Amino acid sequence: MKSQSDLSGTRRGRGAAAKSPRNMGARSHADIAAPRRSDPKMFVDILSGAPLSGIEAVRSIREGYPARILKSASSFFGVPDARIQNIAHVPASTASRLEKNEAKIDAAATERVYRMGTVTRMAIEVLEDEGAAIQWMRQPNRALGDIAPLELMDTEPGAVAVRQVLNAIATGGVA
Repeated sequence: MKSQSDLSGTRRGRGAAAKSPRNMGARSHADIAAPRRSDPKMFVDILSGAPLSGIEAVRSIREGYPARILKSASSFFGVPDARIQNIAHVPASTASRLEKNEAKIDAAATERVYRMGTVTRMAIEVLEDEGAAIQWMRQPNRALGDIAPLELMDTEPGAVAVRQVLNAIATGGVA
């Protein structure tokens, strides 16, 4: 599996046969839910593992992700823990307690983290550069009412709006 630094290399051309997060790893999202001691790349696993859909995604979300994934996502995006906790709707005290007890976040919070991962994967594919995608997700976007795409990951309608902007970028439309 590629490390975060390997993923953030130079910008690839559209026709290049470079590896995308979609085909880089064989890990499933179920692996993410399995308890492990220390995994700083936990959020990257969502991006680089085999994409889940349908029943597999539902099962993974219902099982819940370890609370450590919140800090992993914060580290991935380079944002304070509180920003990811807010998006996932997990209070700081709850996140701390769950992490200390090596417990999982609930299904609703897991779905928000899963959504963050799938939309970020799409941004990496469209922008063809992990660093550019991270920056794009963190910065306010005029097409989204001057709200950062990352801030819209707490709801599915917000994620739909972000995907529409990414589709417009991918097809050469105005975004």
